[in-house]
Amino acid sequence: MAAAGQWIFWVSISLVAYTYLAYPALLWLFTFRKRPSVYEEPENWPSMSLIISAYNESAVIADKLRNSLDVDYPTDRFQVVMVSDASDDSTDEIVRGFGDRRVVFHRAPERGGKTAGQNAGVARSAGEILVFSDANSMYDRDALKELVRPFSDAAIGCVCGELRYVDTESGGAGKGEGFYWRYEQFLKGRESLLGSLVGANGSIYALRRELFDELPADIISDLIMPIRVWRKGARVVYAPHAVAREHSGQHFGDESRRRTRIVARSLYGLWKEIGVLNPFTNGVFAFQVFSHKIVRWLVPLFLIGMVAGSLALADEYLYRALLCLQLAFYALAVLGNLSPRLGRLGLFYIPAYFCAINAGALMGLWGFLTGQRYAAWQPRGA
Repeated sequence: MAAAGQWIFWVSISLVAYTYLAYPALLWLFTFRKRPSVYEEPENWPSMSLIISAYNESAVIADKLRNSLDVDYPTDRFQVVMVSDASDDSTDEIVRGFGDRRVVFHRAPERGGKTAGQNAGVARSAGEILVFSDANSMYDRDALKELVRPFSDAAIGCVCGELRYVDTESGGAGKGEGFYWRYEQFLKGRESLLGSLVGANGSIYALRRELFDELPADIISDLIMPIRVWRKGARVVYAPHAVAREHSGQHFGDESRRRTRIVARSLYGLWKEIGVLNPFTNGVFAFQVFSHKIVRWLVPLFLIGMVAGSLALADEYLYRALLCLQLAFYALAVLGNLSPRLGRLGLFYIPAYFCAINAGALMGLWGFLTGQRYAAWQPRGA
């Protein structure tokens, strides 16, 4: 019993440490001598279609369209394709009210989810470059040109921009989300230097039209589409100067529910692309997918393993002390979640956000195993 408890504890804590510490350190070790590529401005900007799949986004859709039409990109080479996923608020009326020929509108007859909306948008688009965005993501004025520059390299098939949160100081959930995304941006930058990103950012990413695949509605596109691009022999790279901005979540529970949906859909998508995890055929990229995605999504199980191993060995001083440390960490998370004032302090919001996303991941694992697909979604805060 003692040997089993020790094995469970140390394997679990090692995998948690590998996920959050060792994998980033390995990426840095493999790439610290490399420098980001500098891409020249093309002589002729390619035609571009900005695809937005939206459901009940009346609160932000007018701002999104104004923001999109104000970007610095040749007007005769640019269009916005807005697909309403059978919205039942005033989203459709607001979009129809825009008298700009660059806005193409389509209403889905019934709810199909974000990926289905993107498929419909691409079918009605004309651009050589397809850009995918969310209704609540506002782009910097030069974001699209920065997103397109890397396509001057014929080996690049997909480009991911950078998401920044604009109100990360407003509360603990926002601070936690901002902290998490700075960590994710480090990984994206290093993976790009290594060869290709694992997944893109659904708020701002682009790909060549000829590399687009229509995906099933219950598959998450911003993970699986870049993987498909890589499997076709093209690179997926990071463009940190192509910036989209969003308001951060105001509640830890919102982020937990979002994580549930993302993990369940991502696992289902990777199950359909299981061959990408073959290290003999896919080498470094398989290592990246396993380390950045699979092991990360399994962290909740490792956290449970750490507690279980400590409990099994609680008669030993070392494991009793380690159990107390874990319980103290979770107590800080609870206090950070319950108290807005404490939740603004790093001592509390980091544990609270960490627990929120891992609780969501645990529910996402369960959702995947029980066949829940989460194709449809609700706007954040709805």
